[in-house]
Amino acid sequence: MAWDHGYYSHSTYSSGFFRELAPSWLDFAALIKGHSPPRSEEGQPFHYLELGCGMGFGLCLQAALHPEGTFLGIDFNPDHISHAEGLRRRLALTNVRFLEADFVALAADPAPLGPAPAFGGGYQYVVAHGIATWVREPVQHALFAVASAALRPAGLFYCSYNTQPGWLGRTTFQKLYALERSRADPADPRAPLRRAIAGLRELLGTAEQPSALRHAIPLLEDDLAGLDPEQFDYLCGEFANDGWQPLYVADLHQRCQAHKLHPLGSATLPESFEQLLAPSLKGLIFAEVNPLIRQTMIDLATHKSFRRDVFVKGLDPLTLQDAEQRIGGLGLMPLQPPLSPGQEAEPFTFATSFGKVQGDPAVYGPIADRLAAGACTISELQDLSGQSTAELLMILSLFLDAGWIGFHRGRLANAGKLMAQAQRCNVVLMDLIAGGRPYASLLLPEVGTALSVTLVDVLIHKAIAEGLQDPMLSTCVLMGLEQMGVHLLASDKSPISDPEAQLERLGTLITDFRERRLPILQRLGALPKPKRR
Repeated sequence: MAWDHGYYSHSTYSSGFFRELAPSWLDFAALIKGHSPPRSEEGQPFHYLELGCGMGFGLCLQAALHPEGTFLGIDFNPDHISHAEGLRRRLALTNVRFLEADFVALAADPAPLGPAPAFGGGYQYVVAHGIATWVREPVQHALFAVASAALRPAGLFYCSYNTQPGWLGRTTFQKLYALERSRADPADPRAPLRRAIAGLRELLGTAEQPSALRHAIPLLEDDLAGLDPEQFDYLCGEFANDGWQPLYVADLHQRCQAHKLHPLGSATLPESFEQLLAPSLKGLIFAEVNPLIRQTMIDLATHKSFRRDVFVKGLDPLTLQDAEQRIGGLGLMPLQPPLSPGQEAEPFTFATSFGKVQGDPAVYGPIADRLAAGACTISELQDLSGQSTAELLMILSLFLDAGWIGFHRGRLANAGKLMAQAQRCNVVLMDLIAGGRPYASLLLPEVGTALSVTLVDVLIHKAIAEGLQDPMLSTCVLMGLEQMGVHLLASDKSPISDPEAQLERLGTLITDFRERRLPILQRLGALPKPKRR
């Protein structure tokens, strides 16, 4: 067996940031399920391990947002580690390091991870995003063994993975893609992707004359529409691995339990509240007491395709008093609109993996209004709303999942240092994005997360910072895009070639950045606030 164990190692993976991997988010997921988080309070020092850190972008951002933490990223692809180390140096981060290592070797000898829990070491948080269903089963078991060996007692393990039945349709694509790759010309590595996508689309037939395949898998057409051959590195990392196997939740939970990792909850926060399921499903599912069968039934009923499960190594249940104290003291802050929907036709409508959830404006409205006014604690919200703790946590989980609010870190003792570091890192990140790096996030230190940005956003900001006004502002942004060989895209992602249409589109993007995105970046500490004249 080659060093990559059948994992696709011929290209590097994409660079992304995932909010659910933040310590405060994982702590909240644990509190919802009545487990004492690894930290007694926000801002407390901790150790954090990412298994399969890829290009290291997400872990570097977590380290920049949490100077009180110590971070280690593990990946066996030397190209990934080389990139991660380079980014760490550019961002001048001293609390994160990266290690080229193999899960199988680490399972046999975990010494490179540092002192074991028995000797005062170990990690409060271990995370593995996506990789569990991309590797062969022996490597997967090694991944779980390393996570278990690395965790401190009551530590949290985040494991996200592709699940069935939601990936059943895409298994047809993966199989055809694998066969196309087996006969492909190495000089044109994208050709197998294009042929597999085009072939399946033709095999579906048409809406007027559907094939048996379309009848059997009616959502396959939508699945194929989401596969962009231009996202070559991502699609290879997702589908080109020999061990590729989306799993049913029961199978993965059983494998984790074999390594002393107990299923606790979900980092997709609304999934911790099964009362959000459609009424037609509740009778059968609520009657099932076997957790493996119950979770499998939920996934089947909701056609689940991705899970962000949180496991614990050793339960530490909270008393009712401790739970109320820990939860009540948590600080929250408005992140981005729409927090108070106002006169929308369907206010407080949330898209969840359980389906559409409609909140009662009479209940949700006062909570949203208070959060929109500024930072507050959950205890303050409870006093205001009069809701039970469970009901309020469900509402806040919906708000967090929708991206309306975040966890307030601006009140920490080191808040000034944190903000200065984040703003320094953001300057570097914007320079890297403007120079062609495929990054798409800037740090929001006030809420311990990141905001998605585009190359156009960064070029607009740079032009505004230089004091440019339209039409020179738009011209400067267009020149920047042209120098990088990047096309300006319409709202439907199609390239715009007409000069007048380009200027019109840029005008819309500039207005959106000025009125919506720039205020968020300034308010949440990503950029210095403008000086008053």
